Amino acid sequence: DNIAFGVRLHENLNKSKMDERVESCLRKAAIWEETKDRLHTSALGMSGGQQQRLCIARTIAVQPEVILLDEPTSALDPISTSKIEDLIDELKQDFTIVIVTHNMQQAARCADITAFFYLGELVEVAPSDVIFTNPKQIKTRDYITGRFG
Repeated sequence: DNIAFGVRLHENLNKSKMDERVESCLRKAAIWEETKDRLHTSALGMSGGQQQRLCIARTIAVQPEVILLDEPTSALDPISTSKIEDLIDELKQDFTIVIVTHNMQQAARCADITAFFYLGELVEVAPSDVIFTNPKQIKTRDYITGRFG
């Protein structure tokens, strides 16, 4: 039901089609193998990384154009973080993904384009390799190099 909830609000799928959608999304979110034998148990028994991938599966089940991830790995260990980043890399082939993060290394690894905001103001937006190696704005450079923040 976790994955199917949003789909039920937007589409009228029969059980077979819904089961296919749920499995497909769990596979795309790289969590099917870990959950296929306990689809009807609470997500509260899952690790933080598994819960995050489950949330991503629920999101992609409604086939959005844009996915917003707010600090998607802030509470995760390095192994779970790596799984989420690998998943983001795969999903960005099919979805526009916007990530809000304070983790500069993650932004550099995951983002094709980076926007730097300071106090609610857009300071600079450019391809990530430009932002992280040759920013045009002093505020961006100072933040990237750790002079503040």
